[in-house]
Amino acid sequence: MAEETTRSKPLQKILLIALAVLIFIAIVAVGLYRLSSSSRLNQQLADLRSRGLPTNGAELNAYYAVPSNVRDTTEQWTVAINGVVVANIGSKAQGIPFVGEGPTPVPPLGQEWAELEASRSFLKELDHEIQLIKQAADAGGMARYPVDFTAGYNTILPAQQETRTLARLLSLSAHVNAHDGKNPETLRDASAIFAVSESLRGDPILISQLIRIAIHASGCELVADVLPYGHWTDTELENLQITIGRADFRSGMQMALHGELALSLDAIDRFPYPHSMFRGANKIKAIELLSKSTMGLETSWPEALMSLQKADAELKALAASKFSRLTYATLIPLLPAYQQFIHAGIRAEARQNCAIATIAAYRFRFQHGKLPTSLPDLQDLIPDDDPSKSSRLIDPFDGQPLRFKANSDSVIIYSIGENKVDDGGDFDNERPRDGDLGYLISE
Repeated sequence: MAEETTRSKPLQKILLIALAVLIFIAIVAVGLYRLSSSSRLNQQLADLRSRGLPTNGAELNAYYAVPSNVRDTTEQWTVAINGVVVANIGSKAQGIPFVGEGPTPVPPLGQEWAELEASRSFLKELDHEIQLIKQAADAGGMARYPVDFTAGYNTILPAQQETRTLARLLSLSAHVNAHDGKNPETLRDASAIFAVSESLRGDPILISQLIRIAIHASGCELVADVLPYGHWTDTELENLQITIGRADFRSGMQMALHGELALSLDAIDRFPYPHSMFRGANKIKAIELLSKSTMGLETSWPEALMSLQKADAELKALAASKFSRLTYATLIPLLPAYQQFIHAGIRAEARQNCAIATIAAYRFRFQHGKLPTSLPDLQDLIPDDDPSKSSRLIDPFDGQPLRFKANSDSVIIYSIGENKVDDGGDFDNERPRDGDLGYLISE
């Protein structure tokens, strides 16, 4: 018995030494991995910064700036927004369309509009505030709205949200002016809506770009509503096309994804132990996934979607593995389905192209006394000042020409929409993602 005990002691010693060696090797391996990961992360962060891209909230604050070649109209837009906020229009807008709970759509010109007189009185009371909006719109340019991104995903955007109110006021004003036969003022209101949208073009996060898209869409819908009654000159219509065409939604989305990456990296830093053990790995993967997506946007919408689909598939694969789910526990919930945002950008460009082509159809009728009979009839009526002139008659959803449907007394110009099914120009305004997207021109 004593002999067996004596023999077991060296064996226990060997096992303890082996265990210590294994622990040492594991510690060294983890250390080397973390060192390699840290070096790789630092290199990726340095590469982003060398390209002028933000990697945290503080850098995002600096990244969000008015370019030197763009007029800085922050002061004008801020004054306009503050004026509307102080006016507290919500308490005065009951029963008023667009800004309150009044019914929409507004009846066409020539039909009775029950809320017309109340809308006139409302706008008269807010004339000073509306003039401030129009002055900012006339100044054009871009605003750097006051916002501090060091708060990360808790950042609030009061000014950006309030731009919706500016657009709604202008929509109401345009409809009232159209019903009152004030064609120049109607045109000015419509153009001002697109200026409100463009004031947001440099906002480097997705929610702001979605607000910008929504405002631009409201402008396109307004133009389609009032075009039949506008009686504008060919030059005025051409200038309206140029105004609608200024928005570059793809570059806006690209900038927003750069901003979302910076916020994601900031958020990963905020996660406490034990998540902080894998902080470097999560940051590296976030940079890889979002960098691929932004590179796709540099090329085209289809490339952007393809890149996002690959990134989404990789993210789903990480979520499916228990080990990866543990390692990337901070990253997985931070990256939403960005494909829906890209689809919003494609819809915005499709609507933009349809609006510009619709105005071209009105210009064709203005010049020839009849409606166009085919899409090529409109090619020469896309303004040369439009940087996207060559692609304005293309549907960004499939790269094919916009659909053109001519009847005896009308023309429909449309995109097949997100479902990529040609429904013959059947628009479902309540479910825009499920149907075609475009406009009708009647004799």
